[in-house]
Amino acid sequence: MTTKMKKLVATTDRSEAEIIKSALEARGLHVELFQEGAGLAYGLTVGLLGDVEIWVAPADYEAALTWLDAYESDSLENPFDEN
Repeated sequence: MTTKMKKLVATTDRSEAEIIKSALEARGLHVELFQEGAGLAYGLTVGLLGDVEIWVAPADYEAALTWLDAYESDSLENPFDEN
């Protein structure tokens, strides 16, 4: 990482990390994923080598945290909801 980043969250699910990264980037936030090379190479999903860390630019941290809280509580707005 060339710029100073702040750790948002870690997960053991690479697919979920990619979804979170994509959603945050769609909101214009700078996001990077980090996983130990051995964990990625061997497909580990437990322990320190299995963790996928999601890092954001410090200026984007609060916005990312707000989105993450809504995501985790299943309260994101759905533009396709007819209610």
